Amino acid sequence: MICIPITSASMEQALADIALAQPCADYIELRLDLIADFDLAALISAAGKPCIVTNRCKIDGGQFQGSEEERVQSLRDAIDLGADFIDIETTTVSPLLRSVLEAPRQKSKIILSHHDFTGTPNDIVPLYEIMRQTPADILKIVTYARDINDNIILFQLLEKAKEDGQAIIALCMGEKGEVSRILSPLMGGFLTFGSLEKGKESAPGQIPASTLRNIYRAHEARPGEKIYGVIGDPVAKSMGYLVHNRAFAKSGLPHIYVPFHVTNVEKFFQEFKKYFAGLSVTMPHKESVMRLMGKIEPTAEAIGAVNTVVMENGVWVGHNTDCVGALKALEAHGSLKGKNVLIIGAGGTAKAIGHGVISKGAALTVTYHRDKAKGEKLAADLRCGLVNIRQPGDAKIDILINCSPAGMAPNINETPFPARLLKKETLVFDSVYNPMETRLIKEARSAGCATISGVELFVNQAAAQFELWTGQKAPIEEMREVVVNKLAEN
Repeated sequence: MICIPITSASMEQALADIALAQPCADYIELRLDLIADFDLAALISAAGKPCIVTNRCKIDGGQFQGSEEERVQSLRDAIDLGADFIDIETTTVSPLLRSVLEAPRQKSKIILSHHDFTGTPNDIVPLYEIMRQTPADILKIVTYARDINDNIILFQLLEKAKEDGQAIIALCMGEKGEVSRILSPLMGGFLTFGSLEKGKESAPGQIPASTLRNIYRAHEARPGEKIYGVIGDPVAKSMGYLVHNRAFAKSGLPHIYVPFHVTNVEKFFQEFKKYFAGLSVTMPHKESVMRLMGKIEPTAEAIGAVNTVVMENGVWVGHNTDCVGALKALEAHGSLKGKNVLIIGAGGTAKAIGHGVISKGAALTVTYHRDKAKGEKLAADLRCGLVNIRQPGDAKIDILINCSPAGMAPNINETPFPARLLKKETLVFDSVYNPMETRLIKEARSAGCATISGVELFVNQAAAQFELWTGQKAPIEEMREVVVNKLAEN
């Protein structure tokens, strides 16, 4: 279930926002401390959905300016008006707290809340047990995640509450707590909170309700659901959650894909592995994750990098789908055998694609610019030629592949290769996919070259991941559509 907090500054805007929230909300939270001169009866009447009345003081992250007696009286008034839920904090002074918990009520249920804006205690069960002794109907424990693994503490609390038959809302705030906002309802949490839109969050790390509903399907109970995700540092700009969640939905699968902002991959893997069924791996973890695998697929072993983690016969196996994704895009234009390939860049993507084209019988040359030693290492690893990108020579280039960040947003005016050297017969492949048409691709087209956008690499490698995880054919056209539409928004 998804609850949208109404955080409007005025009654007029609050009523307008309640109307806007209707398509995405299962519940509406009325944040009285944020709405000036509120008309409580009018707000409850307008909610149109089960509503939670909250009036939070500053110590609990709210903005109420009046006395404690006035704040608590508004909650008692909400009970008298028949509000579905009243949210009151554990920090409320005891006599006032009891006046709400023990108030006669025909309809209203009480949510007893505890917020920790400083972090997540290692042992939160004693607090939970104390809160359980009250006559509250639902417990709400919200902490701040300073590390991705803090979410585990809340997940374990959700598991305990489920065993106890205790209704609970448990999640983490902050960027590193976003996964709990997505996953907590699927683990038995009573509901999660999603903002009406960006800029209208009631707490740090809150995700738009439309994203929770339309992308993550967090409002649905889905038997047989498995959790997948991407690990990296950072992951905020990854489009994997858009692509894979669309693919799962299109394929009729109950699974979910979430971003994990991971700084310590070993600690994450050790504590989270019981929760996920597979992973995408991005920088800087493609090499370090290898030592955590029970088995490395030969292509990934040869490349020295894993971008996909799969459970196979009870063993975690590391794969590399960057290689197969690039080859699929390239071979759509013909055989690579005997072709002269020049790769720009000396990082992991260059190594993955370089390994692939050599395996198909191409003659490879890699380049260096400022860091000759890095280029020499890549050339040695791939056993291929090496040239300075500023002096590529007169050798025939059948295929030019950019694996450097040149041209990537926001530096869209950069290009890794001079336009004057582009030949009509050259196939130009840019691994950069944002923007879809880099300067290199535009200039190559102007020169009459056939081109491959980085979108194809991104989509192909994601499709290969999907197929490794599910054993089903990926809905690649829908996955491509997601990427194209998202990039068109930028």
